[in-house]
Amino acid sequence: MAGMRLRLRRADSESRLDEALAEPGPAPHLPDGWRRPRRSGRGTTIGTLDGVGRSLVDPAGLVTLPGASWSLDWWIGAEDRWHLPAEEVAVRQRLQSSAPVVETRLRVPSGDAVQRAYGARSATGDDVVVIEVENQSKVPFAVALAVRPATDAGRGRIATIGLEGTTVRVDGAVALVLPRSPGRATLATGADGDAAVIVLAGAANTVRAGSVDCGDGLANAALLFPLAHAATLRVVLPLSGRAVSPDEVPGPADVASGWRRQVERGARIEVPDRRLRDAVAASARHLLLAEPSPAVAKGLDLLGFDEAAAAALGATVLAHGASPAAPGAALAALGRHWDLTHDLAFALEAIDAVGALVAGLAAAEPAQQALGHAALGAVARLLDAAGQPRAATDVRRLVARAGDDGAVASLADRLREASSTWTWPGPGAAHEPAANAEVVAAVRELLVTEADDGLSLSPTVPEPWLGQGWELHDLPTRHGRLSFAVRWHGERPALLWQLEPHADTSAVVVRLSVPGLDPSWSTTEPTGEALLAPVALPEPAPRRGLTLPVTIEPLHRGAS
Repeated sequence: MAGMRLRLRRADSESRLDEALAEPGPAPHLPDGWRRPRRSGRGTTIGTLDGVGRSLVDPAGLVTLPGASWSLDWWIGAEDRWHLPAEEVAVRQRLQSSAPVVETRLRVPSGDAVQRAYGARSATGDDVVVIEVENQSKVPFAVALAVRPATDAGRGRIATIGLEGTTVRVDGAVALVLPRSPGRATLATGADGDAAVIVLAGAANTVRAGSVDCGDGLANAALLFPLAHAATLRVVLPLSGRAVSPDEVPGPADVASGWRRQVERGARIEVPDRRLRDAVAASARHLLLAEPSPAVAKGLDLLGFDEAAAAALGATVLAHGASPAAPGAALAALGRHWDLTHDLAFALEAIDAVGALVAGLAAAEPAQQALGHAALGAVARLLDAAGQPRAATDVRRLVARAGDDGAVASLADRLREASSTWTWPGPGAAHEPAANAEVVAAVRELLVTEADDGLSLSPTVPEPWLGQGWELHDLPTRHGRLSFAVRWHGERPALLWQLEPHADTSAVVVRLSVPGLDPSWSTTEPTGEALLAPVALPEPAPRRGLTLPVTIEPLHRGAS
């Protein structure tokens, strides 16, 4: 660390983490004396859309690769002491541009150390995870990258670690590619103890190459780099086993831009509430990245990602037939997909699965029965379209009750429960994308509800929205793709709308209403604009809002 003038000292043995801020989560069972290897709480998934696996970033920036028995942590040696994010209170985390680019900020004297973790594809087509650390403080500091036998699920195992210049191997496989050789390093076994304890004691050595073996599976290492003010250190964790240089991978801004282009294929929702906007934007990306399931397909369908939803249903419901554990959810997903897409080829492919799922509904648990019964109307419409009128009639006879296809938790409660990266608790330390789908469904219900003969636009308007504009574009509904916007002309809301019907229902008359703003107004025109009745605005009146004219221009984002 020559020339850095770092005054490093061993941190107090007591954890600085305020346990009241942490959430319950699995803790790796490592030997006594090891520093906290990860922070409790849910992680955030990162990866690429068609990549080989999904990685997990914990609330303090520790990264675990898919199927790996080890994780990569980061520590900062600042002017005052070493800072371990898993033990610090002053750690904040967010998504960059709502994309699965997880930014973790650690407060250090005179600024922040900023770590970013994201999945990417190299210039040669290899799937990788990229970790970069930027010095946003006013003085240099040291970065330690720690490879330790701990994962999001608990204790892991590392038998060997080898450092060869800029390449780190774990159990013989390329695990980490560095931009340059570390200034110092620690390679330790279980008998030597935790690399964190060694680094905090100032005992890291100058090492260019070396290896360590541990029969107990507790090999661990820390690689130290000096980082100047405003400089960035970028390292690559290959998922394919081939060493990929940090120069071959895109930066976080490029990755976030790529995700923005992906979500532009679906619906666009703009509401006055910033947290709602952020929740929907992040949920769209989380759902596109999530492992296939009927719940994930629900969220994708509601946002207009037809092809992704069909692929999720094909990989789960259609590929494996009936789902004994959740036949109601599967039926709801199939019926919803038909209602929102009118994809005849998919309906024909789903006939066998529908029969098996309906047959299994009687033996399902009550919650699944309720989901299935609520979905039977949509399932009957699917069967009719697929040329199965007798089966559709049989299904309609089974309808016990209608209603929503699942209880959606209070939207306000969901927002309060969200992490700073818009995740919700799931198995282990992972997040549950079904919660993202529920949030999408709840926000959508604020903007449109559907009936057999029509659509209600803005059926419920939160009071803080009054006087402010909101809009949605290319939202799939039972009656076609809907776009509308609300703008204000003084106390009078102006509504602009356009409904593009499904090709097979273009002759059906659809009534549009806007009960949350003007219960007396309705129309059967598929496109137009109207000045609605005056609305009492809250005091003081909002300053935001546009006046007429405004033009709706659907972008057909669902098209390939």
